[in-house]
Amino acid sequence: MRYTNRPPNRKNRAFSLVEAIFTIAIIAVMSSIVVAAISNASRDANRIVARQQQATLNSALNAWVMGSMRIASGANEGQLRSLEDVRAEYNGQASSLARLQLVAPATGSGYLDETTREHFIQYTNNSGRIESSALEAGNQHITLPTWASGEFPKALLQDN
Repeated sequence: MRYTNRPPNRKNRAFSLVEAIFTIAIIAVMSSIVVAAISNASRDANRIVARQQQATLNSALNAWVMGSMRIASGANEGQLRSLEDVRAEYNGQASSLARLQLVAPATGSGYLDETTREHFIQYTNNSGRIESSALEAGNQHITLPTWASGEFPKALLQDN
């Protein structure tokens, strides 16, 4: 009597060279997709934070314009300044950093929260560009260009 339920030959259970190469290739492709997705996610997160910082600066600029139009002290307290006077004060500042300090001064109440202001000041150098850790990681910066007539001042997000 022949024994038919014997275990399969050991030779038949192993991977062939072609199967092993194919498996390794699939694993390599899958790992490269995962690495690319993780890399893109961190870059996208930095770009989102940069856009939020730009929007924060734009809101602070708008609030500063509205606040600067009202004369806060003196004989004319409570009266309004012209938009041209406010624009001249803004454009009188030599750089984006000086304009940032006009909107968010080191002392007193500014239109930008203290933490964000300090973060910008910490990363910004004398290059005339406003920088932060997220902007640096995204290879970007913000500028506060000259305020053109007929518009509101803008914070522009630019690539380095």
